[in-house]
Amino acid sequence: MRYTFPLLVLMFIITTSCDDDSFRWDSDPPEVRINWLNQSEIESEYAIGDSIQLELALEFSNMPYMYSVDFRVQFDHTLFSADSFDYNIFPSFFTTIGEMVDPDVNLNGIYEEEDGDGYIDANGNGQWDPQTLYPIGIVRLDTTLTGNTEVFDDANGNGQYDFGENFQDDNGNLAWDDGMQVYFDGALGIPSPQNTIPSNAYGTGQVCKFYLSGIYTATIFPIDIVEAFVYEDADLDPVELLVNSWDVYPYIVGNPHDPVLRLQQENQSDENLVTVSLQIGDAPKLSRLQNTITYDPNVLSYSQYEILDYFDQLNYQVNLLSNDNQGEISLEFIHNDANSDEVSTIDVDSFSEGSGAIVEVTFLVSTTDSISTILLPDNNVSAESYNFSIGQSYPLDMNYWTIEESLIINF
Repeated sequence: MRYTFPLLVLMFIITTSCDDDSFRWDSDPPEVRINWLNQSEIESEYAIGDSIQLELALEFSNMPYMYSVDFRVQFDHTLFSADSFDYNIFPSFFTTIGEMVDPDVNLNGIYEEEDGDGYIDANGNGQWDPQTLYPIGIVRLDTTLTGNTEVFDDANGNGQYDFGENFQDDNGNLAWDDGMQVYFDGALGIPSPQNTIPSNAYGTGQVCKFYLSGIYTATIFPIDIVEAFVYEDADLDPVELLVNSWDVYPYIVGNPHDPVLRLQQENQSDENLVTVSLQIGDAPKLSRLQNTITYDPNVLSYSQYEILDYFDQLNYQVNLLSNDNQGEISLEFIHNDANSDEVSTIDVDSFSEGSGAIVEVTFLVSTTDSISTILLPDNNVSAESYNFSIGQSYPLDMNYWTIEESLIINF
């Protein structure tokens, strides 16, 4: 199956400290996104499968007036563990400007009565209200038991899901679900809005940063805005905002490829023969590819194969096993250095990647029928790439591949 999400890089301007209505975006819907802060570093220095540390930020855009928000940022705990978080960000979405010191005798922006300073009491509460640098609140790591455990292919028989094993993605969230959700649970906002200038924030800004350690692979970070409130008056209860109308975007990390594997019928030179090729598209560097082709042995019988250009036979070993009685052909392509840990001697460019034709398989037609189906079962496809940092092959998650499982051929 294929999941395609753009890798989003956001630019933001902090406007929460401004009272000028020209800084509002009333015509645009509020947006909530994750910004991958160290994206350029990870993408330039690490390969898929490497151990990495992620730096992410929760960001708001086009926000209406609000003084508090409750949120959740989920992550795949089978791939990542939470290291820390930080909401003492300056400027923050919830940073406020405070009341102006006037006159400011020592020009330090702080009201000091003993020095002869004065201030403009904008909210009329009889006290000077300084700038608020950071929000108050709490962020914690939390879990929820869902009971919705998805099935996985326990390839090594250890009874637990391991990175790279195939799984049945029932909910389409790009992560194996073991019945437990793990997430950052946060409630942040402006302290004492009745004594703060302004009492509410709006516009665009960062809310919280998150730091995680784990495996660099395609994974999604869903966001949930639980509730948000706007402060109106000290004698009134805060008003809850309609957060369901906000645009909340899940974020995907580490999806530089969108691999496709499929069969293709080639031109026939003989009415008693049919040739199909195995085609690959947008694949990462491969150290190994294994798949099975099945066919109806009452209609077709295996004749021969020809290795095409995608895998250079100088760098790859090719294994083909045919079982004509069962109508099955097993193919395996292994790079000569797939199991080597001598990184310094390995030619990075010798590993095939991208798109191309892998192999042609020719069958004899043994029937008067004019049509048949050849299959490429996705549960029999596996692939590995190579980590050039540590000198080790690692399995690719086939849930991010598109496997076109059937080809109808005409004779």
